[in-house]
Amino acid sequence: MIKITRKVRYSLLLVLFIGLWLISNCARKPGQEPVAIIADRPISADEFAFAYEMAPRSITSLPKQKARKVILDQLIERITLAREAERLHLDQDTLLEKTVDFYERLAINRELYLKHVRQPVKVTEKEERQVFELSRIKLYVRHFNTEQIDLAKQASLGILPFQHTALFSGVQQIELAEYGLIDQVSWRDIPQEIADILYHLPLKEFSEPYFDGNRYHVFQVVDIEKEVLLRENDFQANRESINGIIRRRKENKIAGDFVQQIMADQNVMIKAEALNLLTEEIWRDRPAETPTLEQFITNREVNTITDNSRDFLNNPIATFSSGRMTVADILINYKVNPIKISYQSKMAVRESMKNAVGMYVRDWVFSEKGRKERLDRKPSVIAEERTRREHLLMRKMLTHLGREFYEQYPDTADSQERLEKFIADYKTNLREAEKIDVDNDNLMAVKTTDEGLARKIDFVAFHTQ
Repeated sequence: MIKITRKVRYSLLLVLFIGLWLISNCARKPGQEPVAIIADRPISADEFAFAYEMAPRSITSLPKQKARKVILDQLIERITLAREAERLHLDQDTLLEKTVDFYERLAINRELYLKHVRQPVKVTEKEERQVFELSRIKLYVRHFNTEQIDLAKQASLGILPFQHTALFSGVQQIELAEYGLIDQVSWRDIPQEIADILYHLPLKEFSEPYFDGNRYHVFQVVDIEKEVLLRENDFQANRESINGIIRRRKENKIAGDFVQQIMADQNVMIKAEALNLLTEEIWRDRPAETPTLEQFITNREVNTITDNSRDFLNNPIATFSSGRMTVADILINYKVNPIKISYQSKMAVRESMKNAVGMYVRDWVFSEKGRKERLDRKPSVIAEERTRREHLLMRKMLTHLGREFYEQYPDTADSQERLEKFIADYKTNLREAEKIDVDNDNLMAVKTTDEGLARKIDFVAFHTQ
Protein backbone atom coordinates (compact mmCIF):
# COMPACT_ATOMS: atom_id res chain seq x y z
CA MET A 1 0.00 0.00 0.00
CA ILE A 2 1.07 3.56 -0.68
CA LYS A 3 0.51 6.22 1.95
CA ILE A 4 -0.27 9.72 0.70
CA THR A 5 2.45 11.86 2.28
CA ARG A 6 1.94 15.43 3.43
CA LYS A 7 4.14 16.68 0.59
CA VAL A 8 2.07 14.91 -2.07
CA ARG A 9 -1.16 15.91 -0.38
CA TYR A 10 -0.43 19.61 -0.39
CA SER A 11 0.96 19.68 -3.91
CA LEU A 12 -2.25 18.07 -5.15
CA LEU A 13 -4.72 19.99 -3.06
CA LEU A 14 -3.74 23.37 -4.42
CA VAL A 15 -4.99 22.15 -7.82
CA LEU A 16 -8.41 21.48 -6.31
CA PHE A 17 -8.86 24.97 -4.98
CA ILE A 18 -7.62 26.64 -8.14
CA GLY A 19 -10.18 24.56 -10.02
CA LEU A 20 -12.89 25.35 -7.48
CA TRP A 21 -12.03 29.05 -7.66
CA LEU A 22 -12.51 28.94 -11.43
CA ILE A 23 -15.74 26.95 -11.08
CA SER A 24 -17.09 29.33 -8.44
CA ASN A 25 -16.62 32.25 -10.83
CA CYS A 26 -19.07 30.52 -13.17
CA ALA A 27 -21.56 29.57 -10.45
CA ARG A 28 -25.12 30.51 -11.20
CA LYS A 29 -27.53 32.14 -8.78
CA PRO A 30 -31.21 31.26 -9.02
CA GLY A 31 -32.97 33.64 -11.45
CA GLN A 32 -36.01 35.62 -10.37
CA GLU A 33 -38.28 35.53 -13.41
CA PRO A 34 -38.53 32.45 -15.65
CA VAL A 35 -38.17 32.84 -19.39
CA ALA A 36 -40.22 29.69 -19.96
CA ILE A 37 -42.10 26.98 -18.05
CA ILE A 38 -42.39 23.36 -19.21
CA ALA A 39 -45.23 21.82 -17.18
CA ASP A 40 -43.92 22.42 -13.64
CA ARG A 41 -40.28 22.95 -14.71
CA PRO A 42 -39.26 26.64 -14.99
CA ILE A 43 -36.26 27.85 -17.02
CA SER A 44 -34.86 30.76 -15.03
CA ALA A 45 -33.26 33.87 -16.50
CA ASP A 46 -29.89 32.88 -15.03
CA GLU A 47 -30.17 29.36 -16.44
CA PHE A 48 -30.80 30.83 -19.86
CA ALA A 49 -27.93 33.32 -19.46
CA PHE A 50 -25.55 30.49 -18.58
CA ALA A 51 -26.68 28.51 -21.63
CA TYR A 52 -26.13 31.59 -23.78
CA GLU A 53 -22.56 32.01 -22.52
CA MET A 54 -21.83 28.36 -23.24
CA ALA A 55 -23.30 28.48 -26.75
CA PRO A 56 -20.94 28.62 -29.76
CA ARG A 57 -20.29 31.85 -31.60
CA SER A 58 -22.15 30.54 -34.64
CA ILE A 59 -25.35 30.91 -32.60
CA THR A 60 -24.63 33.98 -30.46
CA SER A 61 -23.57 36.00 -33.52
CA LEU A 62 -27.07 35.63 -34.99
CA PRO A 63 -29.60 38.48 -34.61
CA LYS A 64 -30.58 38.80 -30.96
CA GLN A 65 -34.12 37.43 -31.21
CA LYS A 66 -33.12 34.48 -33.37
CA ALA A 67 -30.09 33.58 -31.23
CA ARG A 68 -32.18 33.56 -28.07
CA LYS A 69 -34.88 31.44 -29.65
CA VAL A 70 -32.32 28.86 -30.81
CA ILE A 71 -30.78 28.63 -27.34
CA LEU A 72 -34.14 28.45 -25.60
CA ASP A 73 -35.23 25.70 -28.02
CA GLN A 74 -32.11 23.73 -27.07
CA LEU A 75 -32.98 24.03 -23.39
CA ILE A 76 -36.57 22.97 -24.05
CA GLU A 77 -35.33 20.04 -26.11
CA ARG A 78 -33.04 18.86 -23.32
CA ILE A 79 -35.79 19.10 -20.72
CA THR A 80 -38.51 17.40 -22.78
CA LEU A 81 -36.21 14.53 -23.76
CA ALA A 82 -35.14 14.10 -20.13
CA ARG A 83 -38.76 14.04 -18.97
CA GLU A 84 -39.57 11.38 -21.58
CA ALA A 85 -36.55 9.34 -20.46
CA GLU A 86 -37.96 9.38 -16.93
CA ARG A 87 -41.37 8.24 -18.20
CA LEU A 88 -39.62 5.30 -19.88
CA HIS A 89 -37.70 4.60 -16.62
CA LEU A 90 -34.34 5.20 -18.28
CA ASP A 91 -33.32 7.05 -15.13
CA GLN A 92 -33.21 3.74 -13.24
CA ASP A 93 -29.53 3.33 -14.02
CA THR A 94 -26.86 2.88 -11.36
CA LEU A 95 -24.12 4.37 -13.53
CA LEU A 96 -26.22 7.45 -14.26
CA GLU A 97 -26.98 7.92 -10.57
CA LYS A 98 -23.28 7.64 -9.69
CA THR A 99 -22.36 10.15 -12.38
CA VAL A 100 -24.99 12.63 -11.20
CA ASP A 101 -23.79 12.11 -7.63
CA PHE A 102 -20.22 13.04 -8.61
CA TYR A 103 -21.45 16.19 -10.37
CA GLU A 104 -23.45 17.12 -7.29
CA ARG A 105 -20.38 16.61 -5.13
CA LEU A 106 -18.40 19.01 -7.32
CA ALA A 107 -21.14 21.61 -6.85
CA ILE A 108 -21.13 21.04 -3.08
CA ASN A 109 -17.35 21.50 -3.04
CA ARG A 110 -17.77 24.79 -4.88
CA GLU A 111 -20.10 26.00 -2.13
CA LEU A 112 -17.74 24.65 0.54
CA TYR A 113 -14.93 26.68 -1.02
CA LEU A 114 -17.06 29.81 -1.12
CA LYS A 115 -18.11 29.41 2.50
CA HIS A 116 -14.79 28.51 4.12
CA VAL A 117 -12.22 30.08 1.80
CA ARG A 118 -13.54 32.90 -0.37
CA GLN A 119 -16.07 34.61 1.90
CA PRO A 120 -13.73 35.00 4.92
CA VAL A 121 -11.15 36.86 2.81
CA LYS A 122 -11.05 40.63 3.25
CA VAL A 123 -8.68 43.05 1.50
CA THR A 124 -8.09 46.51 2.95
CA GLU A 125 -7.04 49.67 1.14
CA LYS A 126 -3.87 49.72 3.26
CA GLU A 127 -2.92 46.31 1.89
CA GLU A 128 -3.65 47.45 -1.66
CA ARG A 129 -1.39 50.48 -1.29
CA GLN A 130 1.42 48.45 0.29
CA VAL A 131 1.31 45.97 -2.57
CA PHE A 132 1.15 48.78 -5.13
CA GLU A 133 4.44 50.11 -3.73
CA LEU A 134 5.99 46.63 -3.82
CA SER A 135 4.81 46.15 -7.41
CA ARG A 136 6.91 49.20 -8.38
CA ILE A 137 10.11 47.57 -7.10
CA LYS A 138 12.25 45.26 -9.25
CA LEU A 139 14.61 42.84 -7.56
CA TYR A 140 17.73 41.31 -9.09
CA VAL A 141 18.03 37.88 -7.53
CA ARG A 142 20.49 34.99 -7.38
CA HIS A 143 18.99 31.60 -6.59
CA PHE A 144 20.37 28.25 -5.43
CA ASN A 145 18.34 25.06 -4.89
CA THR A 146 19.17 21.57 -3.72
CA GLU A 147 17.62 18.49 -2.13
CA GLN A 148 20.31 18.48 0.60
CA ILE A 149 19.79 20.65 3.67
CA ASP A 150 23.49 20.70 4.55
CA LEU A 151 24.37 22.21 1.14
CA ALA A 152 21.58 24.76 1.51
CA LYS A 153 22.92 25.80 4.92
CA GLN A 154 26.42 26.22 3.50
CA ALA A 155 25.09 28.39 0.67
CA SER A 156 23.07 30.40 3.19
CA LEU A 157 26.23 31.10 5.20
CA GLY A 158 28.13 32.12 2.08
CA ILE A 159 30.52 29.16 2.43
CA LEU A 160 29.41 27.31 -0.70
CA PRO A 161 29.81 29.14 -4.03
CA PHE A 162 26.93 28.26 -6.34
CA GLN A 163 25.78 28.61 -9.92
CA HIS A 164 22.58 30.62 -10.31
CA THR A 165 19.40 28.67 -11.21
CA ALA A 166 16.39 30.45 -12.71
CA LEU A 167 13.54 30.91 -10.22
CA PHE A 168 11.01 29.71 -12.78
CA SER A 169 10.70 28.98 -16.47
CA GLY A 170 10.45 32.12 -18.60
CA VAL A 171 11.75 34.51 -15.94
CA GLN A 172 13.40 37.66 -17.30
CA GLN A 173 17.18 37.51 -16.85
CA ILE A 174 20.05 39.98 -17.17
CA GLU A 175 23.86 39.69 -17.16
CA LEU A 176 25.79 41.45 -14.40
CA ALA A 177 29.58 41.64 -14.53
CA GLU A 178 30.00 40.64 -10.89
CA TYR A 179 27.45 37.84 -10.77
CA GLY A 180 26.81 36.66 -14.33
CA LEU A 181 23.25 35.76 -15.35
CA ILE A 182 20.60 36.55 -12.70
CA ASP A 183 16.81 36.94 -12.49
CA GLN A 184 14.87 40.20 -12.62
CA VAL A 185 11.57 39.77 -10.76
CA SER A 186 8.73 41.84 -9.35
CA TRP A 187 6.11 41.13 -6.70
CA ARG A 188 3.58 39.88 -9.26
CA ASP A 189 5.98 37.26 -10.63
CA ILE A 190 6.52 35.21 -7.49
CA PRO A 191 4.46 33.29 -4.91
CA GLN A 192 3.63 35.12 -1.69
CA GLU A 193 5.99 32.98 0.43
CA ILE A 194 8.93 33.87 -1.84
CA ALA A 195 7.89 37.54 -1.98
CA ASP A 196 7.86 37.68 1.83
CA ILE A 197 11.46 36.45 1.86
CA LEU A 198 12.87 38.54 -0.98
CA TYR A 199 11.23 41.86 -0.09
CA HIS A 200 12.51 41.64 3.50
CA LEU A 201 15.98 40.37 2.65
CA PRO A 202 18.80 42.91 3.20
CA LEU A 203 20.73 43.73 0.03
CA LYS A 204 23.42 41.19 -0.89
CA GLU A 205 22.74 38.98 2.15
CA PHE A 206 21.81 35.31 1.75
CA SER A 207 18.44 34.06 2.94
CA GLU A 208 17.88 31.21 5.35
CA PRO A 209 17.14 27.93 3.50
CA TYR A 210 13.51 27.81 2.35
CA PHE A 211 11.91 24.36 1.87
CA ASP A 212 9.06 24.17 -0.67
CA GLY A 213 8.13 20.56 0.13
CA ASN A 214 10.57 19.14 -2.42
CA ARG A 215 13.78 21.18 -2.45
CA TYR A 216 15.67 23.75 -0.37
CA HIS A 217 16.17 27.26 -1.77
CA VAL A 218 18.61 30.05 -0.92
CA PHE A 219 18.19 33.59 -2.32
CA GLN A 220 20.39 36.65 -2.61
CA VAL A 221 19.08 40.07 -3.72
CA VAL A 222 22.06 41.76 -5.40
CA ASP A 223 20.35 44.95 -6.59
CA ILE A 224 17.06 46.83 -6.31
CA GLU A 225 15.34 49.19 -8.73
CA LYS A 226 12.57 51.40 -7.32
CA GLU A 227 10.06 53.63 -9.03
CA VAL A 228 10.31 56.74 -6.87
CA LEU A 229 7.33 58.75 -8.14
CA LEU A 230 4.12 56.88 -7.27
CA ARG A 231 1.04 58.59 -8.70
CA GLU A 232 -2.47 58.20 -7.28
CA ASN A 233 -4.01 57.71 -10.73
CA ASP A 234 -1.59 54.79 -11.32
CA PHE A 235 -2.72 53.22 -8.06
CA GLN A 236 -6.39 53.61 -8.98
CA ALA A 237 -5.77 52.19 -12.47
CA ASN A 238 -4.12 49.07 -10.98
CA ARG A 239 -6.22 48.76 -7.84
CA GLU A 240 -8.68 46.15 -9.10
CA SER A 241 -5.91 43.91 -10.41
CA ILE A 242 -3.92 44.26 -7.17
CA ASN A 243 -7.01 43.48 -5.10
CA GLY A 244 -7.56 40.29 -7.13
CA ILE A 245 -3.99 39.10 -6.66
CA ILE A 246 -4.03 39.77 -2.90
CA ARG A 247 -7.37 37.99 -2.60
CA ARG A 248 -6.17 34.92 -4.52
CA ARG A 249 -3.02 34.65 -2.44
CA LYS A 250 -4.99 34.92 0.78
CA GLU A 251 -7.41 32.31 -0.50
CA ASN A 252 -4.53 29.94 -1.25
CA LYS A 253 -3.27 30.30 2.32
CA ILE A 254 -6.72 29.75 3.84
CA ALA A 255 -7.30 26.84 1.45
CA GLY A 256 -4.09 25.15 2.55
CA ASP A 257 -5.02 25.45 6.21
CA PHE A 258 -8.55 24.24 5.50
CA VAL A 259 -7.27 21.21 3.59
CA GLN A 260 -4.88 20.32 6.39
CA GLN A 261 -7.68 20.52 8.93
CA ILE A 262 -10.06 18.27 6.93
CA MET A 263 -7.60 15.70 5.58
CA ALA A 264 -5.22 15.35 8.54
CA ASP A 265 -7.05 12.40 10.09
CA GLN A 266 -8.17 10.62 6.91
CA ASN A 267 -5.09 8.34 6.67
CA VAL A 268 -5.45 7.91 2.89
CA MET A 269 -3.94 4.67 1.61
CA ILE A 270 -3.67 3.78 -2.09
CA LYS A 271 -3.61 0.07 -2.91
CA ALA A 272 -0.47 -0.66 -4.91
CA GLU A 273 -1.87 -3.78 -6.59
CA ALA A 274 -4.96 -2.06 -8.01
CA LEU A 275 -2.93 1.03 -8.97
CA ASN A 276 -0.39 -1.12 -10.82
CA LEU A 277 -3.10 -3.00 -12.72
CA LEU A 278 -4.79 0.24 -13.73
CA THR A 279 -1.44 1.64 -14.84
CA GLU A 280 -0.79 -1.44 -16.96
CA GLU A 281 -4.17 -1.06 -18.69
CA ILE A 282 -3.62 2.60 -19.50
CA TRP A 283 -0.02 2.09 -20.60
CA ARG A 284 -0.88 -0.84 -22.86
CA ASP A 285 -3.57 1.16 -24.68
CA ARG A 286 -1.62 4.42 -24.80
CA PRO A 287 -1.70 6.39 -28.09
CA ALA A 288 0.20 4.70 -30.90
CA GLU A 289 1.36 7.99 -32.39
CA THR A 290 4.11 10.03 -30.78
CA PRO A 291 2.27 11.61 -27.83
CA THR A 292 2.87 14.83 -26.02
CA LEU A 293 4.19 14.34 -22.50
CA GLU A 294 0.78 15.08 -21.04
CA GLN A 295 -2.71 14.48 -22.33
CA PHE A 296 -6.13 13.32 -21.23
CA ILE A 297 -7.06 9.67 -21.33
CA THR A 298 -9.49 9.32 -24.23
CA ASN A 299 -12.89 7.69 -23.99
CA ARG A 300 -11.55 4.90 -26.21
CA GLU A 301 -8.89 4.11 -23.64
CA VAL A 302 -11.33 4.21 -20.71
CA ASN A 303 -13.81 2.00 -22.53
CA THR A 304 -11.03 -0.46 -23.35
CA ILE A 305 -10.15 -0.66 -19.67
CA THR A 306 -13.73 -1.46 -18.73
CA ASP A 307 -14.06 -4.06 -21.49
CA ASN A 308 -10.82 -5.91 -20.76
CA SER A 309 -10.65 -5.68 -17.00
CA ARG A 310 -14.07 -6.13 -15.48
CA ASP A 311 -12.60 -8.53 -12.93
CA PHE A 312 -10.77 -5.79 -11.04
CA LEU A 313 -13.15 -2.84 -11.49
CA ASN A 314 -14.73 -3.48 -8.09
CA ASN A 315 -11.38 -3.80 -6.31
CA PRO A 316 -10.64 -1.00 -3.83
CA ILE A 317 -7.89 1.32 -5.03
CA ALA A 318 -8.05 3.75 -2.10
CA THR A 319 -9.12 3.46 1.52
CA PHE A 320 -9.47 6.28 4.02
CA SER A 321 -10.98 6.83 7.42
CA SER A 322 -14.45 7.73 6.17
CA GLY A 323 -14.76 5.41 3.15
CA ARG A 324 -13.13 3.75 0.15
CA MET A 325 -13.01 4.01 -3.65
CA THR A 326 -12.91 1.25 -6.25
CA VAL A 327 -11.24 1.28 -9.65
CA ALA A 328 -14.68 1.79 -11.22
CA ASP A 329 -15.27 4.81 -8.96
CA ILE A 330 -11.98 6.32 -10.15
CA LEU A 331 -12.90 5.84 -13.82
CA ILE A 332 -16.30 7.47 -13.32
CA ASN A 333 -14.64 10.33 -11.48
CA TYR A 334 -12.14 10.68 -14.31
CA LYS A 335 -14.86 10.95 -16.94
CA VAL A 336 -16.67 13.58 -14.88
CA ASN A 337 -13.58 15.54 -13.80
CA PRO A 338 -10.53 14.54 -15.91
CA ILE A 339 -6.94 15.51 -15.19
CA LYS A 340 -3.92 15.34 -17.46
CA ILE A 341 -1.96 12.11 -17.57
CA SER A 342 1.77 12.06 -18.34
CA TYR A 343 2.76 9.43 -20.93
CA GLN A 344 6.48 10.09 -20.62
CA SER A 345 6.95 6.62 -19.09
CA LYS A 346 4.97 3.88 -17.39
CA MET A 347 6.09 5.26 -14.02
CA ALA A 348 4.87 8.71 -15.04
CA VAL A 349 1.46 7.24 -15.86
CA ARG A 350 1.44 5.53 -12.46
CA GLU A 351 2.28 8.78 -10.67
CA SER A 352 -0.41 10.62 -12.63
CA MET A 353 -3.02 8.07 -11.66
CA LYS A 354 -1.86 8.03 -8.03
CA ASN A 355 -2.30 11.80 -7.93
CA ALA A 356 -5.72 11.49 -9.56
CA VAL A 357 -6.85 8.94 -6.97
CA GLY A 358 -5.70 11.23 -4.17
CA MET A 359 -7.61 14.16 -5.69
CA TYR A 360 -10.81 12.17 -6.12
CA VAL A 361 -10.62 10.92 -2.54
CA ARG A 362 -10.18 14.48 -1.39
CA ASP A 363 -13.20 15.62 -3.43
CA TRP A 364 -15.32 12.92 -1.80
CA VAL A 365 -14.22 13.80 1.74
CA PHE A 366 -14.92 17.49 1.18
CA SER A 367 -18.34 16.85 -0.31
CA GLU A 368 -19.28 14.73 2.71
CA LYS A 369 -18.38 17.66 4.95
CA GLY A 370 -20.46 19.91 2.70
CA ARG A 371 -23.44 17.60 3.03
CA LYS A 372 -23.13 17.64 6.81
CA GLU A 373 -23.28 21.43 6.56
CA ARG A 374 -26.40 21.06 4.34
CA LEU A 375 -24.75 22.75 1.38
CA ASP A 376 -26.47 20.20 -0.87
CA ARG A 377 -29.70 22.10 -0.15
CA LYS A 378 -28.44 25.36 -1.62
CA PRO A 379 -30.36 26.43 -4.76
CA SER A 380 -27.17 26.53 -6.85
CA VAL A 381 -26.36 22.89 -5.99
CA ILE A 382 -29.93 21.74 -6.62
CA ALA A 383 -29.93 23.53 -9.99
CA GLU A 384 -26.57 21.99 -10.92
CA GLU A 385 -27.74 18.48 -10.04
CA ARG A 386 -30.94 18.92 -12.04
CA THR A 387 -29.14 20.28 -15.10
CA ARG A 388 -26.56 17.48 -15.09
CA ARG A 389 -29.24 14.83 -14.66
CA GLU A 390 -31.30 16.25 -17.51
CA HIS A 391 -28.28 16.36 -19.80
CA LEU A 392 -27.40 12.73 -19.09
CA LEU A 393 -31.02 11.62 -19.47
CA MET A 394 -31.27 13.47 -22.78
CA ARG A 395 -28.25 11.56 -24.07
CA LYS A 396 -29.69 8.27 -22.88
CA MET A 397 -32.95 9.12 -24.62
CA LEU A 398 -31.17 9.88 -27.90
CA THR A 399 -29.31 6.57 -27.64
CA HIS A 400 -32.61 4.81 -26.95
CA LEU A 401 -34.15 6.42 -30.05
CA GLY A 402 -31.18 5.33 -32.16
CA ARG A 403 -31.60 1.72 -31.08
CA GLU A 404 -35.32 1.89 -31.70
CA PHE A 405 -34.76 3.25 -35.21
CA TYR A 406 -32.27 0.57 -36.24
CA GLU A 407 -34.54 -2.15 -34.89
CA GLN A 408 -37.24 -0.89 -37.25
CA TYR A 409 -34.96 -0.14 -40.22
CA PRO A 410 -31.88 -2.38 -39.95
CA ASP A 411 -30.80 -2.28 -43.62
CA THR A 412 -31.64 1.24 -44.74
CA ALA A 413 -29.17 2.68 -47.28
CA ASP A 414 -29.85 6.29 -46.29
CA SER A 415 -30.05 5.44 -42.59
CA GLN A 416 -28.28 8.55 -41.29
CA GLU A 417 -30.70 10.94 -42.97
CA ARG A 418 -33.69 8.85 -41.96
CA LEU A 419 -32.39 8.59 -38.39
CA GLU A 420 -32.05 12.36 -38.12
CA LYS A 421 -35.60 12.83 -39.41
CA PHE A 422 -36.88 10.12 -37.07
CA ILE A 423 -35.36 11.89 -34.05
CA ALA A 424 -36.45 15.36 -35.23
CA ASP A 425 -40.06 14.18 -35.63
CA TYR A 426 -39.93 12.56 -32.20
CA LYS A 427 -38.70 15.82 -30.62
CA THR A 428 -41.46 17.78 -32.35
CA ASN A 429 -44.13 15.40 -31.07
CA LEU A 430 -42.72 15.61 -27.54
CA ARG A 431 -42.78 19.37 -27.61
CA GLU A 432 -46.35 19.48 -28.88
CA ALA A 433 -47.44 17.09 -26.13
CA GLU A 434 -45.94 19.22 -23.34
CA LYS A 435 -47.48 22.36 -21.85
CA ILE A 436 -44.85 24.99 -22.65
CA ASP A 437 -45.24 28.69 -21.81
CA VAL A 438 -42.59 31.13 -23.10
CA ASP A 439 -42.34 34.68 -21.76
CA ASN A 440 -40.75 36.57 -24.65
CA ASP A 441 -40.42 39.80 -22.66
CA ASN A 442 -38.39 38.06 -19.97
CA LEU A 443 -36.40 36.19 -22.62
CA MET A 444 -35.36 39.34 -24.42
CA ALA A 445 -34.58 41.13 -21.14
CA VAL A 446 -31.97 38.60 -19.97
CA LYS A 447 -28.57 40.29 -19.72
CA THR A 448 -25.67 38.58 -21.49
CA THR A 449 -22.13 39.58 -22.42
CA ASP A 450 -21.26 41.35 -25.70
CA GLU A 451 -24.88 42.23 -26.30
CA GLY A 452 -25.62 42.42 -30.04
CA LEU A 453 -22.09 41.41 -31.03
CA ALA A 454 -20.32 38.21 -31.92
CA ARG A 455 -18.61 37.18 -28.71
CA LYS A 456 -14.86 37.53 -28.37
CA ILE A 457 -14.45 34.25 -26.51
CA ASP A 458 -15.79 30.80 -27.24
CA PHE A 459 -16.61 28.81 -24.14
CA VAL A 460 -16.11 25.05 -24.19
CA ALA A 461 -18.22 22.71 -22.07
CA PHE A 462 -16.94 19.28 -21.14
CA HIS A 463 -19.63 16.67 -20.55
CA THR A 464 -19.56 13.03 -19.60
CA GLN A 465 -18.88 10.98 -22.71
